[in-house]
Amino acid sequence: MALNKRVFRIFKENTLRYIGVLVLIILGSYTFIVAAGISQNLDTLVTTFTEEHMQEDLSFSTDKAIMDSVKLEEKVDAIIEEYMSFDATLSDSLTLRLLSETQKLNIPAVIEGQALSGPGEILLDPAFAKANGYSMGSSISAAGKTFTVVGFVSLPHYIYPLKNVYDILVSPDNFGIGVIKREDFADIDKVVGIYSVRFNDRTQSINKQAAGLRKLLHEEGIKESEWIDIMNNKRARMAWASITGLKTMSIPLPAAMFLLCCLIIGIMIWRMIRHESVIIGTLYAQGYRRRELMRHYMAIPLLLAIAGGVIGSVLALPSIAPSVMAMVSYYNVPVTHIDLSVWNALIGILTPVLFLSISSYLVIRSELKRSPAELMKGEKQKNGVNIIERIFKLERLKFSTKFKLREQLRSIPRLLFLFLGVTSASVLMLLGFTIMNSMDYVFKNSISDTYQFEYEYVFKNTQFGEASEGADIFSAGKFYSENNEGIEFYITGVEPGSTILTLRDIKGNPLPNDQTNITKPLAERLGIKAGDNVSFINKQDGKSYTFHIDAVADSYVEQFIFMPINEFNTQLGFPENSYTGLWSTKKLDIPDEQLSGTKSLSETANAIDELFGPMISMVMVMTLIACAVGLIIIYLVTSLIIEENKNTISLFKIFGYRRREIQSLILNSSTFVILTGFIISIPVMAASMSVMYGYLGSMINLVLPTIINPLYVFVCFVAIMLTYQLSKLLCTKKVNAVSMSEALKAGTE
Repeated sequence: MALNKRVFRIFKENTLRYIGVLVLIILGSYTFIVAAGISQNLDTLVTTFTEEHMQEDLSFSTDKAIMDSVKLEEKVDAIIEEYMSFDATLSDSLTLRLLSETQKLNIPAVIEGQALSGPGEILLDPAFAKANGYSMGSSISAAGKTFTVVGFVSLPHYIYPLKNVYDILVSPDNFGIGVIKREDFADIDKVVGIYSVRFNDRTQSINKQAAGLRKLLHEEGIKESEWIDIMNNKRARMAWASITGLKTMSIPLPAAMFLLCCLIIGIMIWRMIRHESVIIGTLYAQGYRRRELMRHYMAIPLLLAIAGGVIGSVLALPSIAPSVMAMVSYYNVPVTHIDLSVWNALIGILTPVLFLSISSYLVIRSELKRSPAELMKGEKQKNGVNIIERIFKLERLKFSTKFKLREQLRSIPRLLFLFLGVTSASVLMLLGFTIMNSMDYVFKNSISDTYQFEYEYVFKNTQFGEASEGADIFSAGKFYSENNEGIEFYITGVEPGSTILTLRDIKGNPLPNDQTNITKPLAERLGIKAGDNVSFINKQDGKSYTFHIDAVADSYVEQFIFMPINEFNTQLGFPENSYTGLWSTKKLDIPDEQLSGTKSLSETANAIDELFGPMISMVMVMTLIACAVGLIIIYLVTSLIIEENKNTISLFKIFGYRRREIQSLILNSSTFVILTGFIISIPVMAASMSVMYGYLGSMINLVLPTIINPLYVFVCFVAIMLTYQLSKLLCTKKVNAVSMSEALKAGTE
């Protein structure tokens, strides 16, 4: 068909414009396929690993051994297995946790090398081995013994290998996992025995089944400690948070790209048909049918959609395997296979085709409904002042300002496209900086402002007496909301006169420690305010306790309720003058067998510093992508403005306007929209982050605040404006290329 030859001529006439649309489609398709591929593969790998290798539902330590575990298993309908644990100090800053090989629960998965065949052999966490230079066949000295590394291992209860369950970030340079034979623990002192439990009934609440288990343990005179259930175990839940987050983000980002493409394609097709209305009317008169013209103009968006979808898919499929491997190196999961989903590739191709074909069809159909005679009259000029212009009362402004505003207000679809595009690019850019700033605020500034101690020691058994100099005593218990078992938190009893715990109100005034204070993230999640009486269930005994909240602390050091330790002990029925932990400004000489865990705040800060390296890289990538998207969108809109104002530009030249003045009037007309889009992006980003952090809190029981740093906002603003200036520079030649004869041609037509 002769008309088809025009399609490639149209592409050739506006090459950069259509390349910009093509890049947006490629980015959308690529983002969807990669994010969906990573999340689906990780989902499969983690689910298969945890089910086949029998991940525990909970774990705990006891003050004495369970004599008849088989009978206890029958009573609670569960599998129970004890394993041994010992933290071997390899250096002042390096700890290797030795775990005994298990047979029923948390079964080790050898990902490289061979399984343990006898004493003196060890399987290492691969991240720890890589960070500290241990290869297969090398020797490692730990707990006074020398072990030979025979392989690398993944453990279902250490997918995210944290040293302490309440930590946030892994640090393989400081901590790792090693699996050895049980007999290797025979001559190691101060070994800790830990019981893993997996309930056979997978439908009931873990908390309810755990309460029954606790009751049976207490009837046997056994006291448990370090009770950790899987739903609140970051070692297991952190991976699921990433998986679900990738699944969630694999839809809105590509959808936003495709919608922006639909809008700009719709504008271009609409403008093309309006401009070629005389040609279309003539073709009608020559016998071409509406269906043939529809196919002709539909070819442009369909070719772009198919090409963009195919290129995006071709680029995305090879990227999935390396991306999955990169995630697995962060989460210790064995990689049995990586699937490349054909369905995802088809969706990545068909989605832009569907989006663009529907939007283009509606635009083309609305224009081709006009009669041939009406089309042959040419495009109607709309010189009337629309309602938006009347609202702004532009006639009061000087000519240059009025001209620039009218250029935007007289094409609402184009204005909407530019506004949404700049807002989206700015939000994407701000997201990366804000995530980094929020984490820095919580894990560095907020912790250092609230806690004036360095070490936290938690004892296995209740302690009595006074703390040593430079240390404060505390007691803590785990609680959860009656209406939401997923929100688990600590209620901590502290010394009323403590000077190393500093909580402040929203105005920055110190809050006294002789009252009950709740941290802001927990108060917001539970809807609690000062003066409320609230009831929570103690995970230790399953009973409900009521507390009166005196104040909300403007602190983001996790989710806590702090109250005087005497009131805490009295209300929970603990002995007077008892405590379960110490906060200390200096390292204390406490025997390891007395402790269930220790924590150093400086280690958390070091882990954050390690994380910031790859995070800065991620932010840079997001910034570059946002700049590319912004550049494409601004260039497309600016080129449309030039196309629509060729006659005006020609008249400006006839009237004697200088090049710089014409460029200012035409190219700077988008400045108001870009500034507005960037300003609007700040609250949009803040709202998006609140939703994202709320979701993160529900997944791993961690709440982060949305902290917007003015410096980063300024950096993003500069990046957007530089992108704007670059797009204007690219369009300058287009403005200069418009000749004075354009106005004469228009008059002749």
